[in-house]
Amino acid sequence: MLLLAVLCFGCGQTEKKAPTQKAPKPVHARNNAPLFQYGNPVLLQFDRYMAGLDTQSAEACHLAIDTFKLLFKKQPAAACDTAFYIYNQFHSLICAYLNEHMAEDSIKYEEFLWGDENGKMKPLSKRQKAVKNRLDRNGFELGSEEGEVFIEQSQHFLAEQFTAYVSAPMKQYLIQEAIEQKEGFQEDAGLTIKPTVFADRTVWWENFIKANPNSFIYSQKATSNYNAYLYWLMIGMDNTSVRSWGKENLAEDSLSEYFREAYSYLQEKHPQTNTNTIVAPYFNAWQKMDTTEITRVLNKFKEEHKSPWGE
Repeated sequence: MLLLAVLCFGCGQTEKKAPTQKAPKPVHARNNAPLFQYGNPVLLQFDRYMAGLDTQSAEACHLAIDTFKLLFKKQPAAACDTAFYIYNQFHSLICAYLNEHMAEDSIKYEEFLWGDENGKMKPLSKRQKAVKNRLDRNGFELGSEEGEVFIEQSQHFLAEQFTAYVSAPMKQYLIQEAIEQKEGFQEDAGLTIKPTVFADRTVWWENFIKANPNSFIYSQKATSNYNAYLYWLMIGMDNTSVRSWGKENLAEDSLSEYFREAYSYLQEKHPQTNTNTIVAPYFNAWQKMDTTEITRVLNKFKEEHKSPWGE
């Protein structure tokens, strides 16, 4: 997931930190006219059903899936996409509620993820097992950032439950989200995926956007994903910097091995992509150690591309 990264500008720029955002509260899709362009009464029926569910009950999630499968078994894929959107908004609301009330549970959630000082996992109590089963059954899992545990939507669960019903683009989208959640991306402002995976992932979203224009329900989210990956590919992070640190000034430094591998792979495997068109001048400037050009290209990029948190 992309929402928890703590980023910095490369090449000795001033550090910027993204605001922490866990499980944002979405607006429910109910009565949003553009979503019901298909004129499908089953969508309205499902939307009314979802609007009546308790947004403070995790158990409502698997009940809603049962209803989805009953109503949309033989419906057009486009209608199923919209129905999934409605469900996902509801699921996000439940996730936000669960996060806000974790402290009230008096559950040591950290014991779900981490062992003792020797790495040995402590057996879960009966109550902890019940909580874990409830999360698993309703499509949630635990994540962590800088030692803080939180509840997040399980993208694998969503893909597993809905890909048999939705359109081909939505299926691709859900599977990719599940893959990225499983692989991870960063931890404590340091990249945790291989440089080649980073490059491939960025290009995947570029190609997905090209193949699925604005008519796709999650086109804005897909564009946001691509822009975020592209930004980090150019800027780097606090603990995975574009610049190879340890010298006193830029003229004495070099491109870090991580980004050298990412940029080289991008040029070799994806030369015709927009991503490579943007990255190539930066990579070339680093290879020549042209500090003036490095700064110019980076500044131009930052003028044309907002950071993932909108600056």
